[in-house]
Amino acid sequence: MASELSETQICDRVFAWTAGGDTIQTSYGTNCVGVLGADAVLVIDPLISPAFARQVQAAVRRRTNAPVRFVVFTHHHTDHTWGASVFAGESATIVAHRACRERMAEEHPAILESRQRQPELADLVAETVLVLPQVTYDQALVLHLGDLELELWHPGWAHTPGDTFLFLPDQRVAVCGDLVFEGYHYNYEDASVRGVRQGLRALEALDADVFVPGHGAAGGPDLLSHQAAYHDAVERIVAAGVEAGRDDALIAADIHAQFPDYGLGVVVPSAVAKFKAHRANAQSK
Repeated sequence: MASELSETQICDRVFAWTAGGDTIQTSYGTNCVGVLGADAVLVIDPLISPAFARQVQAAVRRRTNAPVRFVVFTHHHTDHTWGASVFAGESATIVAHRACRERMAEEHPAILESRQRQPELADLVAETVLVLPQVTYDQALVLHLGDLELELWHPGWAHTPGDTFLFLPDQRVAVCGDLVFEGYHYNYEDASVRGVRQGLRALEALDADVFVPGHGAAGGPDLLSHQAAYHDAVERIVAAGVEAGRDDALIAADIHAQFPDYGLGVVVPSAVAKFKAHRANAQSK
């Protein structure tokens, strides 16, 4: 049984849904965003399972009879993509960056097979059907929902090689995907240390008033400064830990201590590994 989703109205025709929390059973707290056009709906990041996606589907139906015509993935991670089959079954077109599709095709079959063998995840993945994007782009793409225009941008390799963020110029809303985590530790597993900052600069260049992070509550431009400060703090903590000869577990504990209220602590080891590798690579040049 999927956790119940909470709904937040971002602006007149934009809504976000999340189960909150930070476990796989709550889709790691990922935000799914719906954009309600006059004659069509676009869904961004349909969460980790069909059970969650059906809740999104029901929430959309409570507000409009317009069909879901598009689903956009902000990147390839499973908490943002595995609910897509629900909307594909309604003939929605799935859109993503080219590298997102490539990573999904390469990685997801084995991940699904692995999770199917884990009894604690059996219910979560029981109905999962892998669906790849049908439309891909490389740098930028514009979608139209009647009178609504949505810009899709690729900032380069940031959180993952296939990142997308969306901008609704008339609503002055940016949907950031995992370029931004608010109140959650950042998952650096597939990230570029330089790229995550480049992604933030791309968001800063938008004429947006509201930013919807991949995880956490929407807010103003201060979300971007919070994320930049987190990247800087983690880099400093890892550097200091390496200089002091501390092992990875102790460095991870230092990060937890710096951000004691942050969720998704399971990804902190990825921060240590990524920044240590980045530091070693920089020193070898």
